[in-house]
Amino acid sequence: MSKKIEEQIKNNFRKAFFDSIDENINSDKPDYQWITKLYIEIKEKLLSLVKKNSKSYNMIDEQFDIVIFEQMIKNDVFDFNTLFNLINNTFDWIKKLEAPARDESTEISRQKVLNSEPNHIVSNFICETHKCIEYIEEDLINYYNNLKK
Repeated sequence: MSKKIEEQIKNNFRKAFFDSIDENINSDKPDYQWITKLYIEIKEKLLSLVKKNSKSYNMIDEQFDIVIFEQMIKNDVFDFNTLFNLINNTFDWIKKLEAPARDESTEISRQKVLNSEPNHIVSNFICETHKCIEYIEEDLINYYNNLKK
C-alpha cells in the first residue's frame, strides 16, 4: 500500500474517531467512562515518557487526578476555568517533555484547543494532545535509532 493511501486511511480513521467523541459529548446521554478512559490514556502516555518515581512522574500522577476528573465530568461541573487549567496543564507538561523544536507546533495545538467551539473542545483537546505526544514518541524513537548507528 502506498504511503499516500496509508495516510488517507489514517486521517479518515482519526476524523471518524474524533467525530464520534463530539457526538458522544453532545448527546443526551454521554458515555463519561469513555471520555475518562481517553483522559487516563493521556496521563499514562505522559507518565511513560518520564522515569518512574521521579519528581516529574509523581507530579504528573498527582496533577492528572482521574477521580476528580471523572466526578467533574459525570456531574457536569466543568467550568471554563477548570477546563482552561486542565488544557494548559496538559500542554505545559508536553512542552516540558518535548524537544524545543516542537514548542511552536505545540503552542499552535494549544491555541487550537482553547479557541475551539464549545461542542468540539473535548475532541480537539484529545486529538491535539495525542498528536503532540506522538511527536515526542516519534522523536525519541528517532533519537535512539540514531544512537545505534
